[in-house]
Amino acid sequence: MSADRPGQAHLPTGHQTQWRGGLRAVTTDRPGTQPVKEQPTARPARDLVDQIRLAVAVSLDELGHDDVPAPENRDPAAEHARVLALAQEEITAWVVRNAQAGRPPVPLSFERELAQAVVASMAGLGALLPLLEREDVENIHIHGYDRVWLELADGSLERWPYVVADSDATLITMVADLAARMGRTAREFSPANPMVSFRIPAGGLLGARLSAVMSLTDRPRIAIRRHRLHDVGLDDLVRAGTVDFLLVAFLRAAVRAGKNIVVTGGPYTGKTTILRALAREIPANEHLITVEDDAELGLDLLGTHSLVTPLEARQANAEGVGEVTLDDLLKQTLRHSPSRVLVGEVRAGEVTSLLRALGNGAAGGMCTLHAASASAVTDRIAALGQLATPPLPVEAAYRWSASALHLVVHLAKADHHDPRTGQFSRQRYVTEIAELGPVGDTGRPDLTHLFSPRPVDGRAIPAFPPSPGLLADLIRHGFDPGLLHRGEGDWQPAFLRRDLS
Repeated sequence: MSADRPGQAHLPTGHQTQWRGGLRAVTTDRPGTQPVKEQPTARPARDLVDQIRLAVAVSLDELGHDDVPAPENRDPAAEHARVLALAQEEITAWVVRNAQAGRPPVPLSFERELAQAVVASMAGLGALLPLLEREDVENIHIHGYDRVWLELADGSLERWPYVVADSDATLITMVADLAARMGRTAREFSPANPMVSFRIPAGGLLGARLSAVMSLTDRPRIAIRRHRLHDVGLDDLVRAGTVDFLLVAFLRAAVRAGKNIVVTGGPYTGKTTILRALAREIPANEHLITVEDDAELGLDLLGTHSLVTPLEARQANAEGVGEVTLDDLLKQTLRHSPSRVLVGEVRAGEVTSLLRALGNGAAGGMCTLHAASASAVTDRIAALGQLATPPLPVEAAYRWSASALHLVVHLAKADHHDPRTGQFSRQRYVTEIAELGPVGDTGRPDLTHLFSPRPVDGRAIPAFPPSPGLLADLIRHGFDPGLLHRGEGDWQPAFLRRDLS
């Protein structure tokens, strides 16, 4: 490496920053995808990152315990800002020393890369941080330390050309360290506990969810889900094409009327996003309790409600002790006088405790559930009830569902690829809303499809009228029943829709 390139002469031998000139095309797995072009950038040398990190650590230590809050009181955003500010101070001093020594100027882009690398190093995120901070990234798939794929918001796939660790063993160690330190509860990642999932405070206000597996596969596999959309309401989802104005009016009134709502759909259809948007319609003075396996809703971080109690499950340690399940948390919620209980995702026998809580008068509850259609929800609940201890009889599951649940909001996802341009697009939208009634002749709750998929694209349009009781409640909370006569709904034309990222 030539010594006359910017920032090179002063770096330790063997650790020079690699400068790339021109634009580089990133290949993808999908035919017809447009190459992704990147601007020239620099990768800071590890020795330099370590040097700045050490200086920042010394500065933090010099602040003294009086200036640093206790761990339980620390604000992750404030901690990030504190470390970033100190890193920038040290980098500025380093740049000045470079100039005084007569070395070539250091590009601002390199300073930004260096600050980012220092912050990532101190947080334990390392080479993951640049990926987490890319706004166009939705999912990160790591199949070993040197095989990284980025699933973008438009549905396309991009190969990341850099390694994220020195080896698979280093990658496992990094994840184990993050699992022990991140999130509200420490989690173990080891041969004894080869699967883990937890929240990492990067990639936006609500962070991201990291799920990892080791030992059970040929190489460690990691999936990171970024929460791209966090502080969004129903009106924002109109612009994204997820709902139309009619659905907004209907859902807004349903939430304010205290209806219990189940949001369903397949993987990555936007269930959590629409649950957050529905929660924004809850009056600000109500006490919300969120119950989740992995903290994702983040209602306590958004500032829309003063009283939010976020509860997160905890896995057992290697000795098999210390586990706190969703079922345990749901049983605890009623002791905290909630106005509403929101469950991030119902996956197993905890559905019994949820139905019991909602059936006992906890109005306005919400949850998400994996289901193939609105019609499949009660059978899905009955199947999950079999996983409870003791199992919930199927007939009881149907009766409890009929008395505890009011509405099912079902979502779908569609990926499109234009072979002429090579462009990808991904759309998520409400395709059904159904009302649950009493148990009927089939032994299952009667289901009325208030909104059904329109043939042209599957988006929900009015079908059958609500029951008189539901309609009266909706009207009392501001819904105009005349809107239901719009047979084709009120969807935005495709050219007006836009991605919220």
